[in-house]
Amino acid sequence: MLSSFIIVALLTGLTALYVGAEFAVVKSRRTRISQLAASGNRFARQLLPILEDPRKLDQFVAACQVGISLTGLLLGAYGEAVLAARLAPLLGGVQAHSLAATAVLLLLTILLVLLGELVPKSIALQYPHRTALASMLPMRASQILFAPLIWLLNGSALLLLRLLGRSSAPVRGSLHSAEEIEQLVEDSHAGGVLDADERQMLRNTLRLRDHVARQVMTPRTRLYAAPAESTVHALLQGACEAGYSRIPLYRNTIDQIIGFVHIKDVLRLQVQGRENLAEILREAVFVPETLALDAVWTALEAKHQYMATVFDEYGGTAGIITIEDLLEEIFGELQDEFDSKENALVSADKTGRLFLRGELLVEDVNEYLTLGLPEQEMDTLGGLVFEALGRRPRVGDEVTLGVPGISVRVESIDELAVLEVSLLLGPKVQTQVGEWAVAVRD
Repeated sequence: MLSSFIIVALLTGLTALYVGAEFAVVKSRRTRISQLAASGNRFARQLLPILEDPRKLDQFVAACQVGISLTGLLLGAYGEAVLAARLAPLLGGVQAHSLAATAVLLLLTILLVLLGELVPKSIALQYPHRTALASMLPMRASQILFAPLIWLLNGSALLLLRLLGRSSAPVRGSLHSAEEIEQLVEDSHAGGVLDADERQMLRNTLRLRDHVARQVMTPRTRLYAAPAESTVHALLQGACEAGYSRIPLYRNTIDQIIGFVHIKDVLRLQVQGRENLAEILREAVFVPETLALDAVWTALEAKHQYMATVFDEYGGTAGIITIEDLLEEIFGELQDEFDSKENALVSADKTGRLFLRGELLVEDVNEYLTLGLPEQEMDTLGGLVFEALGRRPRVGDEVTLGVPGISVRVESIDELAVLEVSLLLGPKVQTQVGEWAVAVRD
């Protein structure tokens, strides 16, 4: 009887080995195994080529599946032929063998599912790297042992696919869409692997393709550009007043930008006593206002430029976009010692009124404040207020923006541009500020 228990335990253990190895290897991160291999772990050096080559990974998984199938079949056959035969005399009666076989198979199935599949799978998913490395030695032996059977089964499968008029798809590694990667980031944040700042930067990076140049550019109304025939003195004076280090130059009108000059080059001309701005004129990069931000980055990188001119559907100048604008979409507001002091993106006074900059994207406001503001027509919060008013905005104007319980008041304007608004939320409106840092306003 002891030998029977040993055989059952051995077959169950082999099933557990193959199940654990399969889940562990599929779950293992290649970067972690690469680090272990570099540190001298010999099992990691054996596992790394399997993770790097999809075909080797496919063969490894096939060996696991063959092992699971064979051990399961052997366990069932042994139980029916040996264990049931030993149990039948104890039951007695005409149907004793059938009852014994049924009882043995039921018990072995429960044992196999619990100890041979569920437990090793749970361990492998919780400790994938340890489990994968621990299983390498027996799995290498299994791959050699099962090689003829794996070759036969794979060949049979390919032949069957051809008979059905199908071709085998090329083996690929695990691929993830941007949405799936974002979900992985969310899960990592929830599990404490990523902090809030890391999570936000990764999410912002993935969402660059969802935003276009028009949404983050410096608009035409706030753009400082100079005529191409400007004198060096006039250009320096204008640059100092505007606070910019790169100045676009145009011919006739701002819709005909021909390039830009850097303030350092202008200063060099002044020191040398020269006035020809054409000597220091740099190439202008033009991008449409509907171009995705990741494509804008690629365009600037290809031209080795810091700034691009954004043009609208009519060919006119819509604004200017810079590398800093793109970086701010990832890292948040960046201000150096030369930037003018601006109000915080979000602030609140003692009464609970929220103050928001008009340049904020409506979709960002909806995401972080869960307000449900309409996003179809306007990109920015200021533009949404302007559209709702239908006239020139004035400080103190209030609109509801079609959302019951929310009152939006204009707090600051610059001619037609709404620079800042405030929100007074009704008592029934539930909102949260999400991950925005909220400044305190007196």
